[in-house]
Amino acid sequence: MDGFEIGKEESMAYADLREYMDTLETDGELKRIKAEVDWNLELGAIMRRANDLREPALLFENVKDYSSDFRVFANLVGASKPNVFKRAALVLGLSGDTPGPEIIEAMARRFTEPIKPVLVDRGPCKENIIKGDDVDLLKFPVPFLRGLDGARYFGTWHTDINKDPDSEWVNWGMYRHMLLDRQSISWLANPGQHGPGLYYQKYEAKGKAMPMSIAMGTDPVVSLAAISPATPYVNEVELAGGLRGAPVELIKCETNDLQVPATAEIVLEGEVRPFEREPEGPFGEYPGYASSDKALRPVFRVNCITHRNKPIFTVSSPGKPFDDTTFVYALCGSAALMVELRKLGLPFKSVYLTNSMMAVIISASEVYPGYVHTLSSAIWGTKVGIYRPAIIVVGEDVDVTNSDEVLWALTTRVHPGKDIHIKKRAPSHPLYPFISPQERKDLTGAAVCYDATFPFEWKETVPTVVDFEHAWPKESKELVLSRWKEYGFE
Repeated sequence: MDGFEIGKEESMAYADLREYMDTLETDGELKRIKAEVDWNLELGAIMRRANDLREPALLFENVKDYSSDFRVFANLVGASKPNVFKRAALVLGLSGDTPGPEIIEAMARRFTEPIKPVLVDRGPCKENIIKGDDVDLLKFPVPFLRGLDGARYFGTWHTDINKDPDSEWVNWGMYRHMLLDRQSISWLANPGQHGPGLYYQKYEAKGKAMPMSIAMGTDPVVSLAAISPATPYVNEVELAGGLRGAPVELIKCETNDLQVPATAEIVLEGEVRPFEREPEGPFGEYPGYASSDKALRPVFRVNCITHRNKPIFTVSSPGKPFDDTTFVYALCGSAALMVELRKLGLPFKSVYLTNSMMAVIISASEVYPGYVHTLSSAIWGTKVGIYRPAIIVVGEDVDVTNSDEVLWALTTRVHPGKDIHIKKRAPSHPLYPFISPQERKDLTGAAVCYDATFPFEWKETVPTVVDFEHAWPKESKELVLSRWKEYGFE
C-alpha cells in the first residue's frame, strides 16, 4: 500500500548536457550519425524510425547546409531496450535497469525535496552573444520534422522561462515554437497553462509585452522539471534541483531580468507583445495525431541569442508513443500525481500516467466498497488528472507500467455491466482526437473509470493468479532461480 522501498540514493548531477551525452555513450545509449542528413524531413524520419525501434539517442554531426560546428541531438530520453526506462533512469543518476515504478517513486520523493538555485557570474552559454539585427535563428539547423507540420519547428525540447510580475514566481514550461522568420517564432500558448496564463492575465490584459527567455540543451533534468505538471507558484528550477540532488546554476540574461541555466547550449531572449498573432501549426502531437489545426497564436520576438561554442540543438518529435516527450511527461506526471494523492492519505501502491497521457493507471486494493470512486474523483481533482479522460484501477499485483499486464487485468477483471463508470460533460482538451467538433469548441467531453480490481466483497473468493510468482511453492521458485544459468539462460 505504501509503495516501493527506495533508498536515499545520491542523484548524479550532470554538469551539463554534454556530460549526460558522455554517460549515454558509455552505456551504449548514444549513436553518432556522421553521414550527411538533410534537415528537411530526412532528419525527422530517422528520428521516428529510430524511436520506433528503440534505438539509442541520436547525435547528428553532419546536417546538410550547416557547418559541423552545429549539431542536432535527438531522442534524448526515448525508450530503450531491453529496459524501456533505461535513459530516463540515467537522467536521474539511477541504474539503467531500474524498473519504471521505482523511477516514479524516486522522482516523487525528489519532488518533495526541492533545492534552490544559485546565481553565477559566468557560464558557457555566454561564449557567443548576438544582439539586434545580427540575430538570425536560421543560423541553427532547425529541422522540418514531418510533411504534415506547418513549418520548421525551433522549439520542441527546451525550457520556456517567464516571471510573474506580482510575485517571485518564475515559471518554467515547454511549449512548442514554430519558426516564422530570422527573428521570431510562434508560441502555442493554451490559456490554462501557467506560462501562457501569465501572458494573457498579467501582461496582455494590461497592454504590456511579456519578457521571455528560452533555454535549449540543458542538463536533461531541467527539461523534466519544465515539463512536470507542478502546481501554481512552484518554481520548477527548485524541482530541477531536487531531481539532480544539487542546485541549478543560473546566470542573468543580457537583455532582460530573467535567469537561465548557465550551461545551456543555446539561449533566446525576447518578448511576447500584446495582441500580436501569427498563424501556427499544424504539428504532430503527443496523443499520436496531428490534432491541432493551424490557428493564430502569440509571437515570441527574439532580440538576443547567446550560445556555446559548437552548440548542440536539441529536438523532439512527439507522436504515437513511445517518444521522448510523452515518455518523460508520463514519468514526471506520474510522480507529481503520486505526491498529490499521498497528501490526501489515499492508500495505493503505484500510479502511472500512460505515454499517450490519455489515461492514468493506478494499482490499489479496495479498502472499502466503492473505493475506486474515491480514487478516480481524487485524480480528476488534481492538476495532473483534470484532463485525463480514462482512469484504470488495477490490483496491487499488476505493474502499472507494463501494458501487457494492464491489458490482461482490463480483459479479465472488468465486469462489462458493473465496472465501467462514465462521467459526463467532463473537462476536455482540444488535442484529444476522439472528441467531436462541437466538444472541441466547447472544451467538454466525457471521462471513464475502469474498475479492474476484484470487488471488496470477494476477499475470500478472489481467483488465484497463475504465473511464476503465484503458482509454485517458494522452494521450487528458489531452486529454478538458483539454477537459471545452468539451464543455459542468460
